[in-house]
Amino acid sequence: MADQTPILLACDTTQSACSVAVKIGAAEARQTVLEMSRGHAEALMPLMQDFLAAEGVAMGDVTHLAVTVGPGTFTGTRVGLSAMRGLALALNLPLVGIGSLQAMALAGQAARPRLVAIDARRDSFYCQAFSADGAVLSPPQALGLSDAAALIGGEEQVAVIGTGKLALAALGARFLPDAAPDFPQARHVAALAAQLPPEDWQGDPPAPLYLRPPDATLPDKSKALLRAP
Repeated sequence: MADQTPILLACDTTQSACSVAVKIGAAEARQTVLEMSRGHAEALMPLMQDFLAAEGVAMGDVTHLAVTVGPGTFTGTRVGLSAMRGLALALNLPLVGIGSLQAMALAGQAARPRLVAIDARRDSFYCQAFSADGAVLSPPQALGLSDAAALIGGEEQVAVIGTGKLALAALGARFLPDAAPDFPQARHVAALAAQLPPEDWQGDPPAPLYLRPPDATLPDKSKALLRAP
């Protein structure tokens, strides 16, 4: 129906939590968060079903879907995208993708420029810079520590969000660890999705945002044990 109140269902599984949110009309999104390092695939759908039931929202009432596309863990990013793309197909609903670093920036507590930095190991960080009012200053990138610090120049103090905040803070007093969680939250995914213009809901299904190749490699056949004839 044209006058149906929009009900937006959002989720995130890209990092160290599994979260689900629902935003009804202009009201603030409500969410549930389960912090976890693994097991997102098993946790997401039960968490979503229980949350919607507690909120009194039937899956058939949902009108829009949103999901984080990364960067994050390879497995976690695929879990959320696969689940929401499946729901979008089954329920014939529009689905948009939201950057996980942008969702994290929205949780910043300090009124100063924000640098989201996720420790991606191998001496690199998934980074993105934002102004104090949330405007995007740089694209998401995989950078070394010094290059990450240079994303926001000058002497102004910077709020650092994410698991890389202590590494950045060790570089100097201008980098201040923020109180925001070290992972995206679905309520911020919903809030960002709700601000998108109608045309952004009509494109191709969202794809994962990978900033570097997977850590996993194929087995080295030269090191395989030989079988007896």
